[in-house]
Amino acid sequence: MKGAEYLLKVFEKEGVKHVFLVPGMHVDPLVSAFQHFPDMQAVMACHEEGAAFMADGYAKVSGKFGVAAGIAGPGLTNMVTGIACAHSDRTPLFIITGETDETWEGRGAFQDGSLGGINDSALVAPITMKQLRAYNAAVLGPFIDMLMRTMLNGSTRGPVHFAFARTLQLKEVSIQPRTLPYQSEPRLVDRKGCESSWKLFKGAKKIAILAGGGAQHSNATEELVRFAEQYEIPVATTLSAKSIFPEDHRLSLGVLGWYGNPYALNTLLSKEIDVLIVLGSRLNQVDTAKWSVDLIPKKAMIINDINESNYYGNYFPDLFVLGDTSEYLRVLNEAPTEKKAVLLEGASERKKWVEQIHQTGPNYYDLENLKSDIVPIHPSRVMHELEKAMPHNTILFSGEGASSFIASHYWKCRGPRQHFTQVKYISSMGWSICAAIGGKLAKPEVPVVAIIGDGSMLMHGLEIQTAARYQAAVIFVLMNNGAHGNPQLRAKKVGSYEENALKLPIHNWAKVAEGLGVTGITVDQPGDLAPAFEKVLALNKPVLLDIRTGNYSTPVKVSPF
Repeated sequence: MKGAEYLLKVFEKEGVKHVFLVPGMHVDPLVSAFQHFPDMQAVMACHEEGAAFMADGYAKVSGKFGVAAGIAGPGLTNMVTGIACAHSDRTPLFIITGETDETWEGRGAFQDGSLGGINDSALVAPITMKQLRAYNAAVLGPFIDMLMRTMLNGSTRGPVHFAFARTLQLKEVSIQPRTLPYQSEPRLVDRKGCESSWKLFKGAKKIAILAGGGAQHSNATEELVRFAEQYEIPVATTLSAKSIFPEDHRLSLGVLGWYGNPYALNTLLSKEIDVLIVLGSRLNQVDTAKWSVDLIPKKAMIINDINESNYYGNYFPDLFVLGDTSEYLRVLNEAPTEKKAVLLEGASERKKWVEQIHQTGPNYYDLENLKSDIVPIHPSRVMHELEKAMPHNTILFSGEGASSFIASHYWKCRGPRQHFTQVKYISSMGWSICAAIGGKLAKPEVPVVAIIGDGSMLMHGLEIQTAARYQAAVIFVLMNNGAHGNPQLRAKKVGSYEENALKLPIHNWAKVAEGLGVTGITVDQPGDLAPAFEKVLALNKPVLLDIRTGNYSTPVKVSPF
């Protein structure tokens, strides 16, 4: 087989069905190789950044990894933001760039990404976990294995970059792919740290959990629910981990931090928590209400994370337990009876405490907006009608602007990997449009909704054409408010010049969608929302709902700024 076929064979063995790319001379052999893999599909995106975003969404929904490819030089520079977004989330992405022939390196060759050219490996070094370039068949197998191990290993999880010479893509190779144990089984955890946890639990009454993105990577939902129920411990999540714990569960507090819910904010920032168990969260600015000191518990903060090199200077842990979150919880769940007694003795009190939390009122802000008949339509009304219409297994990609504040706050998740957003370290406009396409291709049998704004449409709106080409039946819900939403909300507090400068034309995006092969529907009355959602769900094809909304204030009560 040829070198390009070998690489695709590796992906095939790992269960990856889609590769997202933009074609070009230096990846022509890779594109040709797909004809030998009928169960894999090359998805041609409009833009390399869109391809990287799609691979990100594919990885998040599938729980595997995403693959994006393009040429060296401009192909990679276009992917940089998408790679950076994945790096911020530690999403495993295998980034491929086709490289010029090795005999042309450094001689002024066209789109030379080698060390003698633009040096694309150096360009992405800060936002990838490893970079390797291959010109020789002898290193092809070992290099790909090394990149796969790095990309999927818990402590180094994240994007990797493979510079793949065009000559090697075309070269016949005799090696055969092998399946490597990229993720350790059984999963590893510091047993001494598990043992020390019980000492800190002793005598603690009010114990709470904050679950972060690491818990999502670990697929820890089953063990987390088991642990919470066994010991009656309430669970809050970070925004990036929303859906790791079912939000209709009696022990759910919702989201802490920006976009947060009252139960989580009022409870975890009450200064009354004895022990706070942090699972796979780096406790960043957005998730902690600008590193609020009120989050510090009275007795101990236990942080479990698979990467001990993460920054924990904002909240110094009283105990750091290194290892996989699911395994950490499993060890606690299966502890001997005498150890369990330490937590069980306070379970009845915690149950009453959680009941009291739920009696304080609803777990959402500004509820009157959910049924508002105001025109232009209030985005909260959109989310209210959307949640009523969509099945409980719907996957929501929440956007990057003001609409995402509202979408993520009101949307209720009932199962894992049902909510994704980029608002954490990086929030790139247009991400949700593309990521939802990748997510839908990963799980075509599940409804997928992307909440987007008109600013995001201006960035990556053309990628809905990719959804149409590959029949990725995403429901794109456009909150068309004629403004750069969040900046304009801030500008209103400054002056009329600033407010007017951030207005956008009200384009007819439904017509644009139709021109790109996507069904377009315009909704401008609140009463038309419910029938519109019912209609698009039944269509089972890519649809863009151009909903004319106003740029109203958002249900954000705790700002991280």
